[in-house]
Amino acid sequence: MTLAGCHQPASNGNSSNTAASTPAGPAKPAATADENTWGTYLAEQGKLHGKDVGMKPYIYVIPGGDSVTANARRQNEIDSIVHGIGPILMPGGMLILGGPDAKQTTAFITNLSTQLKGDVMKGIVVMVVSEASEQAADTAALKSSGATVRFITM
Repeated sequence: MTLAGCHQPASNGNSSNTAASTPAGPAKPAATADENTWGTYLAEQGKLHGKDVGMKPYIYVIPGGDSVTANARRQNEIDSIVHGIGPILMPGGMLILGGPDAKQTTAFITNLSTQLKGDVMKGIVVMVVSEASEQAADTAALKSSGATVRFITM
């Protein structure tokens, strides 16, 4: 089950761009936790760090591993963003990306960025929930999309 388009409420309010989770933030799930646990974690991060976004976010749990199933899921999620969500996501919207394997999340974002047209995500917040070591690569990969990247350290 893909959590693409999972509409978790994002309340309105003031919030600054945060580079790291606050100590009171949700606990990172185990790498072996199921997809629903990861989806809930990403939704909680969205609530905590996306209060200034008025629209409900689209959440994508990026699977780890190199199995045929994991590779197919990642490709399906890229297709969903490029051909499904991307064209309907309006400025002021938010996309949340993350998963148990930070390297796989970065590979996903890099692959996604090669398939997005320039500035297609202008005015859209892309919240990446990953390891601090991946921040530079993730931010650089999304630069040409025009997205406002909000990196949250898990």
